Amino acid sequence: MHQDMQEVYINLDDSGKLTTKEHISVYGGLVFLSKEEKDKFITQYRQIINKIKCNYCPFDKQICPKKCPEIKNTNITPENKRWLMNYIKKYYVVALIIKNDYVYEHIINNKAAKGRFTDYSLRRMIKEIIKSLIKSSKIDATKPLRIIINIDEQTTKNNGYYNLHDGLIEELKYGIANYNYATNISPIIVGDLEIKISYQDSGKSYVVQAADLLAGTIRKKVLENYQTQVEINTSLEKLVDFKIILP
Repeated sequence: MHQDMQEVYINLDDSGKLTTKEHISVYGGLVFLSKEEKDKFITQYRQIINKIKCNYCPFDKQICPKKCPEIKNTNITPENKRWLMNYIKKYYVVALIIKNDYVYEHIINNKAAKGRFTDYSLRRMIKEIIKSLIKSSKIDATKPLRIIINIDEQTTKNNGYYNLHDGLIEELKYGIANYNYATNISPIIVGDLEIKISYQDSGKSYVVQAADLLAGTIRKKVLENYQTQVEINTSLEKLVDFKIILP
């Protein structure tokens, strides 16, 4: 690896669907600023999972098949969830909240348009995360940067991302021309940029499992009080370090 290479790991999962039947859809996740930080998180997260996983096994402990069920936001007990969430919250938590009620119906009702909107929303989220990291001097826009994005593969099958990789390169490195308004959006990365998108089996990925817990928790909190942006901000202020609300 290039000696000056900076790395940002963005780990995401979704909760809720972009549909007229649901008010909110959410992406939640964690950001790490080095492989060492990511590996440290995984080691401790795995230790907690190993302590609680037998509570979720459908088999008799005497005939354990060594095939543990995945502990997800939908099946975890409140007590175990608090334990995991207290650990997760020590890291940089991010959220994308999509207010489905304000997305045009012709987007929601068309699979291709919905896929493009999801791509656009994720690009916006990732771009704003990188901008915030630059602003807080966590990364240097002039030095080489590698962004590794880990997303649940099931989320991918449901939403079908169209061109997330190329779209991010274009937006971060080159800016995008806005022909309607004859303006240019300036790029935010000056140094070399490499983007790797990894679609992961959540059953084998602790970072995506943590993102699943976060996405479900964030969506539940937003739904409790989601009518105004102020209410959304208030409900998430103790949980989320960075958020973007669309449209």
